Amino acid sequence: MIFSCPIDRSDVNEKLECEKGHKFGIIGGQIYDFLLKDVEVDKLLSRVIPIYESIWAPLGLLITSGKTYTSFLREIGEFIDGDLIIDVGTGTGKIFDFLNCKTCIGIDVSLRFLMYMKRKRTRVIAVRADANNLPLKSGIADGISSTLVLHMLSNPSFAIREMSRVLKSNGKCSIAVLANVNSIIGKTLSRWWKVNLRHYDYYINLLQENSLKVVERKELGPWEVINCIKIS
Repeated sequence: MIFSCPIDRSDVNEKLECEKGHKFGIIGGQIYDFLLKDVEVDKLLSRVIPIYESIWAPLGLLITSGKTYTSFLREIGEFIDGDLIIDVGTGTGKIFDFLNCKTCIGIDVSLRFLMYMKRKRTRVIAVRADANNLPLKSGIADGISSTLVLHMLSNPSFAIREMSRVLKSNGKCSIAVLANVNSIIGKTLSRWWKVNLRHYDYYINLLQENSLKVVERKELGPWEVINCIKIS
């Protein structure tokens, strides 16, 4: 069992009950639900789910960075690939098209995104959970990613801490964030999404504080892709 209780970190059995009595569920027989409550999801993103990976994300990334969505995800996939891979804020799970994982775990708070992912990518384990408190055992992942998500969180430090926790020693981590404070497009997007535009050093410091050694940083217009390896 790969899961642990997000409340107290105790083991979870096949019925999704932890040792201390917390109970979780499975939605539609295919989505592991560790939230057990409604979470407000951006209404615009919810509306564009059917065209998110075919039009919305590809067009948005191409306009803002000049890079294709396919090459963007493929490069991240090539870096983190391994037997057990986790994608945090997975959306439609498109990144798994570029991974050869034996165990593929897509995590999101949006039930609608996860349902869409399971229709298109049945091999991916769909988990409805909070990025700040992953319902997974420590040290299980060979690689982990979070693309175009962390900057949307009020405090990304909790999610980065969790990403490091579930990684094995020498496991690989890749994040893609809105972090170019000198970019007009970056400033415009941050106002549109109503998020804080943080300098990439902010994310690098958080990664390093959580035993993630930065081995590469790439600027893509307003976006920054930061690749790391867990050193302990």
